[in-house]
Parts: sequence; structure tokens; C-alpha cells
Amino acid sequence: MRTPRPRVSIAAPTSLLAAAPAAAPTSLLAAAPAAAPTSLLAAAPAAALTFLLAAAPVAALLPLLAAAPVAAQDRPAASPRVAPSGRVTTSVTFDGRVLRDGRWFTLTPSHSGPTRITIDHGQPHARGRAIFGGLVPYGAVWRLGANWATRLTLDFDVRFGNLDVPRGEYTLFMLPRADGGELIVSRQTRQWGTDYDPAFDFGRTPVERRALAETVPSLAITLEPDLPAEAGAVPAGTLRIAWGKAEYATAWRMLWP
Repeated sequence: MRTPRPRVSIAAPTSLLAAAPAAAPTSLLAAAPAAAPTSLLAAAPAAALTFLLAAAPVAALLPLLAAAPVAAQDRPAASPRVAPSGRVTTSVTFDGRVLRDGRWFTLTPSHSGPTRITIDHGQPHARGRAIFGGLVPYGAVWRLGANWATRLTLDFDVRFGNLDVPRGEYTLFMLPRADGGELIVSRQTRQWGTDYDPAFDFGRTPVERRALAETVPSLAITLEPDLPAEAGAVPAGTLRIAWGKAEYATAWRMLWP
């Protein structure tokens, strides 16, 4: 019986009035400044307003009732807006998982097994801006995304470029240059994307740069597997980072057995 080997899955990626005593509404209206009635109506629940109308003299209520419609008209109407960046998860999936003794367990109902390499990142959009060498300066560590840090999750040991990374959770950064760059794997996790501390570096590996003929409008990070794979070959592929007029890339490879 042949020992099973890992395979890549083809499918990719209350309020003030409520607490006040009964005598409070009249004195409250008499003492309140002119701007108070509007905020009072906005904050008070319906039950409190019913009590107020029953207890207060009519003269005290007139300015209150006159001011409320005007204040309501002054409020700008809310409308939905699109956030300047989204959140994207890319992964490559395998047909089983690694057991504690190092064997590959494939008794799963399909190739959507529990083992993955996953990258979760904020996705900024170019919106006509120059990216590398402009919005993203050369020679400076970049969050490799937007907003929260870019998270790398490994269900098994993986080699990126020449860096062997044990399974676990990490943060990815990149140091882009005009002629290449470095992929940075950090042990610090779940922080804001610009909170980079080199003291937490697990390691770095070179990435190659190539110019693109067409502009990529939104940051695209892809874990591309080598398919079709030769029989018995250990899963491998390419990590691609494309945005604007450039793509950075490095190889990845599962460390097994």
C-alpha cells in the first residue's frame, strides 16, 4: 500500500426625564436654556414626554413644540458610503492534514480538507494614484495592505523563498524597491498595519519585481499553486503581490515530509 502524499485542491481560492421627580418637568423647562428643548425632545423616551405634557403649563410647552420641527429639518439626511478599502482573504487548500507523527492524513470526504495557507489583508485601491515609488515609497517597510495588519496563517511548515516558517500565525510586511524587495514575516500579530516593530521579525526573504503591461487597480495577493503537479511532488507554487504597474513574487513550498 502506497503512503499518501499531500495534494493541492484545485478550488481556490433613559434618560434625564425618566429619572426626574414629578415636580421636575415644569422647573426643568423654566430653567433650561433656549437650546435645551431640542436636545430634550431628542433624548427623552415617549413615556417621559407624555408625563411632561400632562404636568407642564401650556405656556412653557409652546417654545418646546415650536423648536422641535426646525431642529429636525436642520439635520442632514444620512446616506450610505463605500469604505476606501475592503478586506480580502486568499488561500490555497490541501487534501488532508499533517498528523503528529508527520504522516499525511487524507481520509476526508473531498479535497476541501482542513489544511490551508491563508493570507487575510486589507485591500486598498489605486484610484488613479502611482503606487510603488509613490503612494508606497521604495526602501520603507509597508503594511502590505490597508488598515489592520496583514495576517498569514499556516497549518503546516512552509518555505517562502529561502525562509522556512513553522506553522502558526504571523504578520506580513514588505520592503519594496525599484529592483526587487523583501517579504518580512513578523511574530507580532493582530496589530494595526503601520505598527511595525523589527524586534518581532521572524525573518525576511527576497522578492522579485517585474513591470506589468496593464495597471492592477486594487491590491491583489495570490497564492498560486503549481498545477498540474507531478505525481508524488510536494505542493509548491508562487506568492504574487500585484498593484499598480508592478508585481512582486516569491516561491512557496510545503515542508514535507
